[in-house]
Amino acid sequence: MNPRTQAILISGHGWEIPAFSTHDSLAEGLLAGPAAPHFTPERLLGKKGLRYKERSTLLALCAASKALADAGFVKADTVSLHDDGFGVVVATNTCNLDTVCQAAETIHRQHVNATSAMDLPNASSNVVSAAIAIRFGLRALNLTVCTGASSSLDAIVLAANAIRNGRARRMLVVAVEVDGPAARSLLAGRRLAEGGGLPALLEGAGALVLERTDDANARGARHHGALAGYAYCHADAARSPALDALLTDHASKPCYVAGDSFAAHAVTALHQREGAQRDLGILSGPAYGASTLYALIHHCEQARAAEPESACGAVVLGGGSWGDRRAGAIVVEAGGVGQ
Repeated sequence: MNPRTQAILISGHGWEIPAFSTHDSLAEGLLAGPAAPHFTPERLLGKKGLRYKERSTLLALCAASKALADAGFVKADTVSLHDDGFGVVVATNTCNLDTVCQAAETIHRQHVNATSAMDLPNASSNVVSAAIAIRFGLRALNLTVCTGASSSLDAIVLAANAIRNGRARRMLVVAVEVDGPAARSLLAGRRLAEGGGLPALLEGAGALVLERTDDANARGARHHGALAGYAYCHADAARSPALDALLTDHASKPCYVAGDSFAAHAVTALHQREGAQRDLGILSGPAYGASTLYALIHHCEQARAAEPESACGAVVLGGGSWGDRRAGAIVVEAGGVGQ
């Protein structure tokens, strides 16, 4: 089968959200509401190699480990895959913001010699993606996407296109956002500029494993859905024909949308006829760039639990919040062979 025409399957998922640490699914966490954050990465990852790693890297490593295990790649006796066809793309906007700001402040007030040799490597924008690739032996393309509220949507599209174009056979997509003084200051200013209140950023990470149909079926992998079409729109555009067409074609599917997204009006107009709307609350707007990926994980968990509303797939709208002017939507079809 031509790789360019094969469906891209979601064969694994995982998440690490400290406020949901006592729950087994996102649905349970949403029902109970966020609790006091609890995060002990060494319980999952072991203590070796964790020293000097930032919180964002640790959250992402935990989510990645769970997704790879869910997909059947990582077992107790196998950590590094040494796979030249497995790539990584990370979506994040706040991962090392505090480190960068602190280093810049130290250099400004004192001198570069006053900075820590252990902190400066964490100032790289690709530090999370590199750490994941090194730990799990994922040797295909490796990149980070920092495009605001649509980051995880963009990362998923890039990963799927990389597989279709032969750049990788499989991709691990990770989204992570962390709280901190620098992130609060930046995002508060953006939210206030839009006339809203002070933001409350949800700290956590999520991960998906994507692979071609042939590869997933060859190893007998179960899967939770197939990525289909996607479309983008801009807040300043009078119309968004591509997004309108996508939503119309999939009007019977439930649609995940953040209520504070500027594109929510398009969903309201087109989905009020048939498909249900789902606002995941704290997993949507407050999750910032990770919101699209959390919505897909929520759908995968519902599909695994055989919830009726997941039987026809879903549409996930991402971006268009926190003052960002770009949004988009991606469609996931119901799982097929191997589910």
